[in-house]
Order: sequence, then structure tokens, then C-alpha cells
Amino acid sequence: MKKKKSNPTIQRRRAFLTNVTTIAGTALVTAIPGVSLAGYWSIQSSLTVKQVIDIILKEIPDAPFERTVDQLRTGSMDQQVSGIVTTMFPTMEVIEKTAKSGANLIIAHETPFYNNQDETDWLQEDDAYNYKIDLLNKYGIAIWRFHDYWHRHKPDGIIMGNLIKLGWEKYYDAENQRIITLPETMGSQSIVDLVKAELDIPSVRLVGDLKQNCSTIYLAFGYMSSNMQIAAIQEYKPDLILSGETREWETVELVRDGQQMGQKTALMVLSHAVSEEAGMEYAAKWLQPKVPGVKVSHIASTNPFTFN
Repeated sequence: MKKKKSNPTIQRRRAFLTNVTTIAGTALVTAIPGVSLAGYWSIQSSLTVKQVIDIILKEIPDAPFERTVDQLRTGSMDQQVSGIVTTMFPTMEVIEKTAKSGANLIIAHETPFYNNQDETDWLQEDDAYNYKIDLLNKYGIAIWRFHDYWHRHKPDGIIMGNLIKLGWEKYYDAENQRIITLPETMGSQSIVDLVKAELDIPSVRLVGDLKQNCSTIYLAFGYMSSNMQIAAIQEYKPDLILSGETREWETVELVRDGQQMGQKTALMVLSHAVSEEAGMEYAAKWLQPKVPGVKVSHIASTNPFTFN
């Protein structure tokens, strides 16, 4: 079989692009008339999983941490990344959609394996676990947890993602990122309506009065221990806590007792998954300019519950 000759013009252009991007960066190359990067990224800008993670960690104060759940849970650090998907929970549906999109790295906020440390010894005979592992192996998909680091980012990525969705980002306080103060009070019913519409939550649970006016709001998206929530009530006395989830015999009952004795703090429970999804959608937008040669998209894991 006759060997195909290389095109010297193409070779010179590739060498030129390599030299220019090394010296001046991608932005300069895209400004050169007649030069397109459409086919360039496939040649020059492939990243490994480890390189993507390293890019992220450069943005996190004090990273890497000695102990963290943010580990590579499937796949290899050395595999080339064809695309990135951010999500809250790496469900089987998210895995299928990721493969269909051509991506092979899922950056997930929460555990793929049903426990925070992603321990799997106890799951070896479990049908759901084995099905998920087979699916990941079939598509060659790597999963990296982005939990501790995303919360440690300044601002906290989950909090900021939610604030942007709710139109409250201008009220963010870097000195105390869990408390926002609205310039004008909002009724609890109006906040319920806003949260349901903007965070795509079908229903919420409220301990308190729907007619109550709220100005100070404490942000407890995802899971927060009752000790932290109750301490926040004691210290800040917020009008409302926006909570992802909490044990019903703890914060819920303290807030109910407080309401019955005339205290103002109400509690709105959104559900864990949907209370942090906006933060992972924001993660995709935050990450994309840092990896310009790789497509980053968000696939929502959605609410696991139906309401009848």
C-alpha cells in the first residue's frame, strides 16, 4: 500500500500554531485572520483527566487537601478527555446521556456509590452497583467527585450557583457567605414561588407561616448537620433557613418549637439533589474557559422524588 505523503503546508501551519499558542496563548491565535481552530484542538489540546483536575485545583485555596472525598472513582487519571459533564448525582441516566454526548469525564458533586466515602466492598453482590460499574466500563467513563473543593472555592460554588439562579448574587457577602440580606422583605410564599420556578423544584416543605416576611436568609443547601443549623439560628436569628435536607427530629422540631413560642426563624426544605444542582450547572460555566479545547456541559440528575 502506497504511503500517503504529508502536506508540507499543513505541517507548517501546525508548527506555526503550536509555537504561537505556546508563546502568546489561544486568544492571540483566534485573532489571526484566516486561522481556524476547528481542527486544531483535536491535534493539539487533548487533556488527560489528571490535567483537568490539576487545572481545577489551582483555583481552590489550600488545595490539594490531605483528606477529601474528591477522588477519581472510576476510570484512569491518564485517559484522554473527550468531553466533560458536570452533574449532581452520576445516575445511570446521566451516564447514558454522557456517553451519547461523546464525553467521557463526569464531574459529580455527590457519590456514585450510595455512601459518602464511596466504599464499595459491601456492594460487590449488589445488582445496581454492578450494573452501574458495567455501564461505566462499557463507555469508558471516568467519574471524579467535586464536593469538598467546590465548597471551599471562593465563593462557594454551590451557593453562588443557587444565588445566580435566584437573582440574588448581588447580595452575596464574602465575609459571611451563608447569610444574605434582601434589601426589601419578601413573603415566604413569594420565596417558595421563586425557588420552585428558578430551581425547578416541584414542591418544598415549610416549617413556618407562608405569610411571614423575610429579609435575612441562611443558606444551608445540600446537607448540613443539625448542630450547625441550630447554632446558626442561635447566632444569626435569620428569618428563614433554605435547607437541602435535615433530619426531621432535629432542626425541624427546634424550628417548630421556636415558631410556637414566637420566634421568627422559619425553615424551608428543598430536597438535597435539587438544592445543589444549580451549583453544578454553574461549575460547567466556570470550568469551560479554563479548558477551551474540551466541551463542558451540564446534565441535571433531576429530582429523584415524585409527588402525588
